[in-house]
Amino acid sequence: MKKGTWRISASVLAVALTNVATPAAAQDEGAAPALEEITVTARKRAESLQDTPLAVTAMSAAALEERQVSTIADVGKFTPNVSFDGASAISGSSNSATVFIRGIGQTDFNLTIDPGVGIYLDGVYISRAVGALLDTADTSQIEILRGPQGTLFGKNTIGGAVVITSKAPSQDFELNLEGATGRYSRTDFKGGINLPVSEDFAVRASLSYQGRDGYGKRLTDGWDTGNKNSLSGRIVAAWTPADDITVTLAADATRAREHEPPIKVLAINEFGFFPLLYNNFGAGGVAGCANMMTGPSPLDNPACYNSQWLTDSKYTNSNSQMNRSSLDVWGLSLTVEKRSDIVNVKSITAYRDLESTFSLEHDGAPVRATNSANDYSQWQFSQELQFSGTAFDRLKWLMGLYYLKEKGTDRNGIQPGTDQPIGFLSGGKVDNDSYAAFAQLIYPVTDQLNLTLGGRYTHEKKRFLADQYVTSIAPSVSGFLAMLGIVDFNGDGGPLEVGDRFLPYAWSATTAKEFTPAVTLDYRFDDGPMVYATYSRGFKSGGFTQRVFPPLTQTPSFKPEFVTSYEMGVKSELFDRRLRLNVAGFYTDYKDLQTTVTVLIAPTVQNAGKARMKGIEAEFEAAATGWLTLNGGFGYTHSEYLEVPAVAAPVTVDSKLPNAPKWTGTAGFTSDLLTLEAGKLSLRGDWAYRSSHYKDAANTALLRQPGYSTFNASLTFTSDDARWAISTGATNLTNKKYMMTGYADLSGAGMAYAIYARPIEWFLRLKYSL
Repeated sequence: MKKGTWRISASVLAVALTNVATPAAAQDEGAAPALEEITVTARKRAESLQDTPLAVTAMSAAALEERQVSTIADVGKFTPNVSFDGASAISGSSNSATVFIRGIGQTDFNLTIDPGVGIYLDGVYISRAVGALLDTADTSQIEILRGPQGTLFGKNTIGGAVVITSKAPSQDFELNLEGATGRYSRTDFKGGINLPVSEDFAVRASLSYQGRDGYGKRLTDGWDTGNKNSLSGRIVAAWTPADDITVTLAADATRAREHEPPIKVLAINEFGFFPLLYNNFGAGGVAGCANMMTGPSPLDNPACYNSQWLTDSKYTNSNSQMNRSSLDVWGLSLTVEKRSDIVNVKSITAYRDLESTFSLEHDGAPVRATNSANDYSQWQFSQELQFSGTAFDRLKWLMGLYYLKEKGTDRNGIQPGTDQPIGFLSGGKVDNDSYAAFAQLIYPVTDQLNLTLGGRYTHEKKRFLADQYVTSIAPSVSGFLAMLGIVDFNGDGGPLEVGDRFLPYAWSATTAKEFTPAVTLDYRFDDGPMVYATYSRGFKSGGFTQRVFPPLTQTPSFKPEFVTSYEMGVKSELFDRRLRLNVAGFYTDYKDLQTTVTVLIAPTVQNAGKARMKGIEAEFEAAATGWLTLNGGFGYTHSEYLEVPAVAAPVTVDSKLPNAPKWTGTAGFTSDLLTLEAGKLSLRGDWAYRSSHYKDAANTALLRQPGYSTFNASLTFTSDDARWAISTGATNLTNKKYMMTGYADLSGAGMAYAIYARPIEWFLRLKYSL
């Protein structure tokens, strides 16, 4: 056996290793290899990342594995000016996603409001936040496109797009098996196989299971929260009946049976709506907690709802009721491509179906002071046609048509149970249609200068049937509310009774017709960088508010929001392609932004006037030596409101936009520490930073997340034939307890709570590939 070769740099030693002896021998490593070219599909055609005049972060399957990415939310940690949380405010779903790019996104998960960042799986738009927290098993690449993508992607990409590409079937036999264990009884498994059935037909299948105990604890009964118990599978068949035709049929499914995220109650106001009703008219009133006239309720009476139930830990609460988050989602897609010298045709036909039930007990107490449950279902059908080609040997063109049909139902029960003397059913049904036609032309003005023109015309119609009524109410509460002027506005005008509706039981509709253009100039210097400048517009349709209190005689709606973006950038590869450096600056006008604020006790969407964002982001990757690669980046976003209407109160022009940290940063390295005949030992380290920001539009002090850093590290031994790999490491090494999302309404609903990210977790993983 040859003597091992140690390859340790002083910087890596200082960061990651201690008490390591000086290597006995070293060898000349020679020049570092050039960086591999990255191919992206950000413009719906395969092209080099460095030739794409757009701010794009792309991560290959190898990069995702190195960074210990298990769901798409993890990618946001490594992307400048991106906030990607694996939870949604006011939702007990463990499988929802909240994405903001350059300060643009959406915190609400409701069926009646769309995300601000589009998520696409193999060209298929995922229209709901619930069920969008996809795992990364058998993923080929993830691209994050920053800035409005209103031309080629269009549907709800006002902030940007997350584009996920799965591994495609090939003519090579492949077998991949992977298992992992770790903290919280982690039990993960991934398996994949690629079968070349014949010269023109191949099948690829994968299965992934993620299981671990919850990192939160209910002190009353010992149940955990925030666990993982999900099973995902995907099968893809590719048929090539001719050299110029490819037919791909794909099916995917995910089943999760989990608990709600760990709810951390931050504060309780006894004179807010729900605590007041419970302590005076509900079970608390019977137990002597009445406090309307006598002041705060006693802290030594466990039947009372007050600050006695606040806990010291960010991961504990005293809940005792529902604790569930289940999900069943599946999808089918058929992609047909026909290539020719004149025109290429691509058709993507897809259907997706979602069923989810989840609860949110946000009182943090063993009494039922306030909680909710959702029965959430949705299906969507989409059809996209793309036509592309080259005219006059110079002009690259692409045009297409898009259609999306969506229907869904959300039955949102508020205060189920008998402790609280009032209960509601919120929610309703949606029926949405979206039509679009789009085109893009890329014209080489000279050999070095390109002009890109694009545009998309969108026609959307949304319909909402509010199905909201009183499910239970005590006579004393009915009389109390009548004293406050809250009566049956949609019926006889008398005190609220069981069955009285909060909104008319009738369909409401809203329509949007918008054209979103884009213009880009890019110039490639001789054997040098590419510089570009882009003007683009994006929009997101309006919708309806499904949560209301007191009753209203008309279903409230909100208008579309619009973005106008100006971006300039440079893409360069230096030192014989050993350093890749991409920089972009942007200026964004944002108007009629859809912001969630509280009206009395109901989280309500309002159009919050005008805002402006400007900033810069940079990313680099470097092959420092033959055994050390470095990567990193930073983002700066300055966001501010310019105008805020009174209906958006308590938001003012002095407020900060939610989920918009001023600074983001990331850095990482991969170092090959030791090379033997048997294989190679590598060390990976990652750092990510987010500066302080608010988790709600109202800028509640309790929901301000101070700036924080997180660190991940892993050590991997890979066999010489690359068939075996064993790795160990940890995520969130410094055990940083940072907030993912939260909700606060102390003066109205009467409480504030947050959900914090997972603490430090170690893992041990074994992988086999054939």
